Amino acid sequence: MQSLWGELEIPRYRYRCKCGHNLMVYGDQSLDESGWLPEALKRVHKACTRSSYRGAVAELRDWELEVSKSQLGRLGQTLDKSQQSLTQQYLHKASQQPLQERKKKHKRWWCIEVDGCFVPTAVEGGTDWKEVKSAVIYPMHCPSERHYVSGLCSKEEFAPLVHGLLRVAGVKQDDLLIGISDGAVWIAELMGDLGVWRHILDVYHVSSYMETLMVGLAWDQPLRDQTRATLLRGELDLQQWLNHLSPTLNTKTLDEPSRKALAYLQKQALLEHTAYPRFKAEGILVIGSGQIEAANKQLIAQRLDRSGCRWKEPGANAKALVRAQFFSTSPIIPFEQVRHNAFPIAA
Repeated sequence: MQSLWGELEIPRYRYRCKCGHNLMVYGDQSLDESGWLPEALKRVHKACTRSSYRGAVAELRDWELEVSKSQLGRLGQTLDKSQQSLTQQYLHKASQQPLQERKKKHKRWWCIEVDGCFVPTAVEGGTDWKEVKSAVIYPMHCPSERHYVSGLCSKEEFAPLVHGLLRVAGVKQDDLLIGISDGAVWIAELMGDLGVWRHILDVYHVSSYMETLMVGLAWDQPLRDQTRATLLRGELDLQQWLNHLSPTLNTKTLDEPSRKALAYLQKQALLEHTAYPRFKAEGILVIGSGQIEAANKQLIAQRLDRSGCRWKEPGANAKALVRAQFFSTSPIIPFEQVRHNAFPIAA
């Protein structure tokens, strides 16, 4: 067997899990200090990443891997910190490199979606809610090739990770980058820093504000449904819609939620983030941030916002990044490198 320490001759054996799968495992406990076989340790890390430690214990039992919750926590946290450190170092280094030139003249279209999700963190005297920032980038014509990055950190710390992710995904100099978000200020600043070709306001986000405004205007249900459907198809320009609406609009008769919705829509329309028919004519296929909304639920909330969970900030930061890599098309750092960094060779 080839390893980081040269060619080794080690015993191997096959075992069958309770699910009926055959698995070839190498008996190389001596390669690191964890005391676990490499394949078993890999399953431990996957189980800790997928579910809570209690659920991971039950999952590993199906593979006849008996481990206590406390031992699993120690192993999982060590591997998480190792993967976080290596991944952040790699992304920071990649962010300092210029985008490569594309050898072929054909430009590729990329979509990048950015959002935040609040998770409960333990603070002195109680619980505080901190924002985990997430980004996903994928080719517009192949959304299954997704690359994620997440972190409970400031926008200044998050920006280099996103810049590095662009290079990991394979974005080239002449490619077109399309940004989609909910219009938050920090995201708009990040999109400007990334140099996106078009920054689009999530059409579903716009539709919720439009619904509030239309209810305040006492529009009937069929008219509201028709207007919303036109918007979601990308056939409604928000600025033109507001211009058509303004002559008959009396803001004094609107309730407070409707006035706030109107102010938000007017601001976003002036930024030219809602010219959906023009975006559609330019060939842009994506005007909704469904990918990042799903990521907030699947990557972050499903693991970090479980009932009764209270995270310390370093642990939540590490787990968010590890989850993002787990659900990406391919992890930035291979597991073997993570393992050897977490558990050096035994003396």
